[in-house]
Amino acid sequence: MTILGIFGSVWASPLYLKVTLGIAIPILTLLAIYFIIVPNSIKDPRRRHLPPGPKGLPFIGSLLDLADNDAIRHTVNAWRAQYGDIYYTKIGGTDYIWLSSPKVVKDLMDRKSGIYSSRSPSPLAQDVASAGRRQLFMPYGPRWRSVRKHSHALLNLSTSTNYQMIQDFESKVLLKELLQDPNDFMDINRRYSASVIMRVTYGYRIPSWDDPLIKRIYSVLDRFTEMTSPGAWAIESFPSLTWVPQALMGNWRSYGQRVFEQDSAVYVDLWNRLKQETDAGIAKDCFTKTFYLNDPAKAGIDDLAAAYTCGGLIEAGSETTGTTLNNFMLCMVLFPEVQKRAQEELDCVVGSERLPQWEDEANLPYVRSVIKEVMRWRPVNKFGMPHATSEDDWYEGMFIPKGSVVVLNWWAIHYNPDLWSNPSAFDPSRYLNHTASAAHYMNTADPSERDHFSYGAGRRACPGVHVAERSLFINVSRVLWGFHLLKKKCKDGSEVPVNANMEPGFFSVPQQFECDIRPRSEKHASIMREESKMAEKGLDF
Repeated sequence: MTILGIFGSVWASPLYLKVTLGIAIPILTLLAIYFIIVPNSIKDPRRRHLPPGPKGLPFIGSLLDLADNDAIRHTVNAWRAQYGDIYYTKIGGTDYIWLSSPKVVKDLMDRKSGIYSSRSPSPLAQDVASAGRRQLFMPYGPRWRSVRKHSHALLNLSTSTNYQMIQDFESKVLLKELLQDPNDFMDINRRYSASVIMRVTYGYRIPSWDDPLIKRIYSVLDRFTEMTSPGAWAIESFPSLTWVPQALMGNWRSYGQRVFEQDSAVYVDLWNRLKQETDAGIAKDCFTKTFYLNDPAKAGIDDLAAAYTCGGLIEAGSETTGTTLNNFMLCMVLFPEVQKRAQEELDCVVGSERLPQWEDEANLPYVRSVIKEVMRWRPVNKFGMPHATSEDDWYEGMFIPKGSVVVLNWWAIHYNPDLWSNPSAFDPSRYLNHTASAAHYMNTADPSERDHFSYGAGRRACPGVHVAERSLFINVSRVLWGFHLLKKKCKDGSEVPVNANMEPGFFSVPQQFECDIRPRSEKHASIMREESKMAEKGLDF
């Protein structure tokens, strides 16, 4: 019998047909379902006018191109150079529109904020792991507007000045800690940022990095990073496949339920504790106390949503400010000429007899520029700021479908050579003409005047921008005033290489790096010790 005859008899056998059909039918069924649920240009001719972009692979689109968190920023910037200021990718079953210039961001996220302020479906992170209560993942609508209204009322420009006393105190404690344990600088910066936002939100201080409460908070942040890393969970890329057995999708429901049980225990405990203290008349003035007294239930916010609203401020304020302070220190070690120039300005304006104060900010343009350049050079996360469209839209002849994830592509904007001269260089002098705050430039009519995009855009811009800006100024100015941040040296006198890499995950957290932190003089050290001592002696909040 010929080879063809042998194969012909096998193909015709009942066993082969049974096996083949057993494999083919499920595959064909999945293909049919995918064709039905995933939009395409055959069903909707408008999709022929999507923005340009990489083709991607069948079913998964460009998911693999974005699976490496550390390489995302390079990939999205290369796509901007290739496809332009607005481009399209498919990630799983979801449309992604990448806004990669100040003009496009202004035109869509700001001027069409009614369409571009929602969130895409998030079966794991929002529906299961947060029981639909996390403000960060809430779709645009009445519930989100109600929660946002309360947050904005207690974090706006005028109200945020009430927190300066807290920031001033914690900043002085930070200086003392750097004098005592300079090798622990990364945890010291984290402790500062967590303590400020905890005091603002719940009225509690975090006196040390070993405090059990901060460990619980950072466990929440670790789980948040696990959930939100691009490509980490298939169900987030294919949110319409919730009906598929979870065993085929990484057991996401079971994982999400565990996350919810752990996270909600932290936030509900804090919420109930503050309610009891408020009812007893012993709660300190803070966001949660005011929020509770305003009776959020009248606005349709139940206890679980209230707990997550307050907890969301902790999530937003802990890692972000701490990460930026650590990136600032990294930049000072990498670019000593910048540090030297900033210190010369501080010596001229502030002198050596006192710490920098809030009122010095207007007279420290280079220090202010250092902060802006840190925010540009290393934005707080690796992906960008995702919104979602609540309606179909057209922009300059390109179709943007309803339900698209629309990313404020800040890495591509911040590293665009058409916007920034030598964008890879760390050069604060590029901001010397930007004399106002980041909040001011967020609202400027001319998009080309934006200083950076690290606080977002549109209706979902960071509500805590005023608190964050003050934390960054008071710490950056005082650390530069009081310390030299130097490269460490080996015994033979050679410099230890500086590790400028980032930790895996969603946030741009720097990996541990070597930094020799020493007081600029004994006089500076004495003033920092005395200021910290007086602050702790007078602590009454």
